[in-house]
Amino acid sequence: MVFNFKNFLYYIDNDEKIPITVKTISDSLQVPEKSVLLRCSDNLLVIRQELEKNYDNLLFLRRYSQNNIDSQSHGFAEIACQDEEVIHLDEIVDGDIIYIKCKIRIDLNFLNEKCKLDYGCTMTFDEIKKANKRAFEMKNCEMNEINSYEKGVVEFKTNEERIMKTNLFFSADVNVENFLKLGVSIKSMKDKKSNSETSGSYHFMKHAKLSLKFTEYLKCLEPTSEFTEAVKNAIDSEDPPENFKQITKEFGQFIPTEIILGGRAHFKEHIISTGNFAGNSKEIAMNTNAKGAEVVVASTSNCLKGKSTYHKFNCTKLIGGGSPNSLENFNEADWVKSLKENYENWDCIEFRDPISIFQILPDSLHKQIIKSIGKTIHYSTTEEFCHQLDQPEEFGKPKIFELNMPPDVLKIVKNKDADCNIFATVIDTTESKNDFFTCQVLCPPNGKPNLIIHCVQKRFKRHECKLKIGWMVIGYVTDFNLIFSDFNAQLEILKNENVLNNQTMINTDLLNFKYNPYVRKVPPCLGIPVLTKLDSSNDSLIIGHHFYNAHEENQIGAYTFSYCLKNNHFVNLPNFIFCTLIISNYHNSNAYDVISFDYPILKKKKPYIDLTAGSCRFISLYSTHKANCGPIFLKQNCKRIKAKSIECKNTTCYICKNNTLRKSDNNIRCAFFDPYQKMYNLNKYLL
Repeated sequence: MVFNFKNFLYYIDNDEKIPITVKTISDSLQVPEKSVLLRCSDNLLVIRQELEKNYDNLLFLRRYSQNNIDSQSHGFAEIACQDEEVIHLDEIVDGDIIYIKCKIRIDLNFLNEKCKLDYGCTMTFDEIKKANKRAFEMKNCEMNEINSYEKGVVEFKTNEERIMKTNLFFSADVNVENFLKLGVSIKSMKDKKSNSETSGSYHFMKHAKLSLKFTEYLKCLEPTSEFTEAVKNAIDSEDPPENFKQITKEFGQFIPTEIILGGRAHFKEHIISTGNFAGNSKEIAMNTNAKGAEVVVASTSNCLKGKSTYHKFNCTKLIGGGSPNSLENFNEADWVKSLKENYENWDCIEFRDPISIFQILPDSLHKQIIKSIGKTIHYSTTEEFCHQLDQPEEFGKPKIFELNMPPDVLKIVKNKDADCNIFATVIDTTESKNDFFTCQVLCPPNGKPNLIIHCVQKRFKRHECKLKIGWMVIGYVTDFNLIFSDFNAQLEILKNENVLNNQTMINTDLLNFKYNPYVRKVPPCLGIPVLTKLDSSNDSLIIGHHFYNAHEENQIGAYTFSYCLKNNHFVNLPNFIFCTLIISNYHNSNAYDVISFDYPILKKKKPYIDLTAGSCRFISLYSTHKANCGPIFLKQNCKRIKAKSIECKNTTCYICKNNTLRKSDNNIRCAFFDPYQKMYNLNKYLL
């Protein structure tokens, strides 16, 4: 005889509380049952007040049989909150059990201590490492239960994909390149492994249990005082990039804004082909060995005698869940059970939406960090340009080269906080004998920047020259997820403004920059003049320059002058801004330097520098002393760089009377920068 507890309730005092077992229905976690003293005549609204002492966001469930044939098959229907006042406990109690759904109470502090949820992360070739020092304190987060199961195959074709998909477990649509821009050093990883590209795959099984989101990360994560002080000290240091690099070693490079907790297993596939089978059949059989880590899949062809191929899977990596003595003893059923029974067995199995650890710092520090790190190359490219001179009236007049600037780059250029500058170089691929070309930037207020290309000729001559124009956009990085992509690139831009009221033909200003001669040699400097307007007052003027070493001050000076192509003589400098790019360091040491000219035996020949075919270098003239170099231009073609002097018809001008030009093998050199050089295919984002 089956005892019907519900009927028994009629025989007891309605005011008497009796023990009721509360059973929580949850797909993600097995919650222990609790016995609670409740009064069966109370409505569910009253019962809720009692149960909310131990349960959050609860819903009452009514158990029902799903079919009449199988009495063991049951389902659960949620009871609407608005109906709780009219439904009494004795109407839903099943024997001495009531069923509820609720938000599972999880000790987030325990998971945080175990998994270091508020620590920064660093990616290595083999794993994601949590930082040694704590960058943040978790104040809040959005916590959502998940109960998803997934299995499949992950394929990777490059080293970047391998690192992402075997170590980080990001979702499949993650942009690998964007993540690498967070400052991950691929080179340091590659040094530990083969330089060749790796392709392969692995099988996986994933049980996701809980999602933790720090979407409003400024409210959820608070920077520790130790991390904040380290950043302030780096800003004020003599070498901020090096100090920020050290910070990422101690506090991590990034932190995910969503973390998935649960368990994950990786399997390596072994394919074994054996024997011939008689018979005409086609079948696939899978056997999961519950006693070990092996999963075997067998298939046979529909031929009379076909080979049988066995796919054998060995567990190679286990994250979360109860740990077996060894991976060889992996038992899937026990492992899954351990995940469901106790959330303390969960671990991080997937990171999503990572951001730089510096993104979460206060706004007051953001601009200071940006300025201290320096500028970076946002974009660089080369384009072809056909320069034609057909009519005599074109003599001395410029051609406007419109920069083919992608929309995202133009957006950066227009961002005042990025403070961008354009640098350009011109290569004469036609290799004209006497003509050479100069380049200036035209940057009207609130307008799109373009280039001004002049052809320098002694007299008018029709020509058609094919030019290669190299140009790059350099500015501050305002997106903190990209700012630390290259600590080794130390680029600084100085601006010197020349105004008409100076009424001078030359300017020899010292740059606001000092170098340490005991630490490094004079860094390469590249210059370019920038005009805000182009009209009849300045369209035939070219502005030349060279840099010189002011030894006594450990400073570098810039010598600028102006020449009128229409009248062939030096003139007063116009209104312009002279921009100087100082390259103190760059991840490819072969991409920049200050090099000497070669001098031919015949004195009439010009000094030259031989070039590697196909190179596109940004160049500027450099003088070892302030007073030993006059107005000289540089001519670059595909094979050589040559020093070119220019004729002035006004021999009584200030420049001609004070020209101390002496082109010996010791006094002039060429500073160059070639950002198009590639060291390795993976070295796009180096630390």
